Amino acid sequence: MNKIEQYIHENKILFEQEPPSGHWERMQQKMNQKPYRRNFLQWSMSIAASVAIICAAVFVFQYVKKTNDSTMVCENTPDMRSCYLSKMNLIAGKIAILTKDMDPRDQQQVLSAVQSIIGMAQNGIENEIPKELPNTETRSIVSSYYKQNLESLESIEQRLKN
Repeated sequence: MNKIEQYIHENKILFEQEPPSGHWERMQQKMNQKPYRRNFLQWSMSIAASVAIICAAVFVFQYVKKTNDSTMVCENTPDMRSCYLSKMNLIAGKIAILTKDMDPRDQQQVLSAVQSIIGMAQNGIENEIPKELPNTETRSIVSSYYKQNLESLESIEQRLKN
């Protein structure tokens, strides 16, 4: 026999006895009580989750709006590269101002990274795209390439601001 069976066999009499008076009433009262702490925890967690979802939605909306506002102008121009390069040069100027008070080595490293990104954008990607692609796909690829370079510079600017 295992221990549980042995315990039941030894205490068989206790299982056959009626519980003390008032036991069923006390048990019913406990079952009818609402667990305040548990409900409060669930309520507060649902509010926190709702707030987090709203904050995330606002952040994503603002990011998409900012990205679309700054790049939509360039996507509709005939010379996309020069439009994006002018935006990149504006951000590069802001970065140069932000790095003015930095250690000269760090400043040189940041500015060379900025020049590298602008240099890649100046070389362009248009000549590397197959001519067989439809014009809409070509513009989409070119736009994505310049957007990525612009976003890299914006990321550097944001890190320097913080």
